[in-house]
Amino acid sequence: MKTVLLIAGLRQRYYYDPFLKACETKELRICIFDPNQFPSYASISVALDIHGILTGFVDVLEYKLGEMKNCRLFIQDIDIAWYLREDSTPTKDSDSSLENRFSDNESRGAIRSFFSVLKCKWVNRKETVDFLASNKLYQQLIAQQAGLLVPNTLTGNDAKSVVNFSDPEEGLLLKSIGYIKLDDEGRKFLYSQRFSHDEIIRLAEAIRQCPIFCQEYVQKLYEYRVMVIGDKVLACRIDSQASEKTKVDWRHYDFENVEHTPVELPSNIQKNLLRFMKAVDLQYGAIDLIETPKRQFVFLEINPSGQWGWIADFARLPIPEAVAEMLETL
Repeated sequence: MKTVLLIAGLRQRYYYDPFLKACETKELRICIFDPNQFPSYASISVALDIHGILTGFVDVLEYKLGEMKNCRLFIQDIDIAWYLREDSTPTKDSDSSLENRFSDNESRGAIRSFFSVLKCKWVNRKETVDFLASNKLYQQLIAQQAGLLVPNTLTGNDAKSVVNFSDPEEGLLLKSIGYIKLDDEGRKFLYSQRFSHDEIIRLAEAIRQCPIFCQEYVQKLYEYRVMVIGDKVLACRIDSQASEKTKVDWRHYDFENVEHTPVELPSNIQKNLLRFMKAVDLQYGAIDLIETPKRQFVFLEINPSGQWGWIADFARLPIPEAVAEMLETL
């Protein structure tokens, strides 16, 4: 039986509970470590001797048939680790004193050190997830090198460059460079927005004060949310152009009017997506694609912990089962 250490927030269980349930039929022992439980409710201990031998443990919750039980997991027993979905929302009663801030910083360092020395297989590493989440330009570069089409892209704060890059007819699509919560609850987000060429010209001073990530606007036939899980590519086609609400960004959801259909992507696109995943060192991720009216597939971005529940429901994609199989065979 393989032991899997899942690094995920307990307040994010809605995201990964279906994975846990799917693993019940496999020879897998699932243990969950929530970084927010450390150091107050969980302990970490790791020792390195003069011969380079590591010993230690981490306090976790072991999942068994829908129940969670406290458990001490020894590092030599960990076969697979997966940094999945951490909850970084601060608690309302968090102490901002110097002592508490120092403890928080040391705690993050201790967790980072612990993860860095684990001699096990990884699905996704935290440092990889963090780097990709804040670097869309790098994603574009690696996707292009993997054989995928990408939009013309520019990032920076030189207004003249942005104006020259903007198409007089189509304008530009602007996205945030990184991820930021706009409210304490994390319920408000910045989505992709299309700006006209005239608006770009008028925004010169704002662009100078705040760098932007912009791309040519790609005309769409369909959009796709693609889950790559190990060597499986599970794709949902989203008919985003059927609704005015979702034409620019399908995340403005209009489920009543936008059809979600399970599809098999062309074999060359699947191969290039798997090549991209290997290049960025991920085993699991949610990728967004566009299919143009010319039937070309264009890579937009990857989210290593992107939402998947609604496409599993609407398109009946076996995502939890694919996760369990990936963990079993990794």
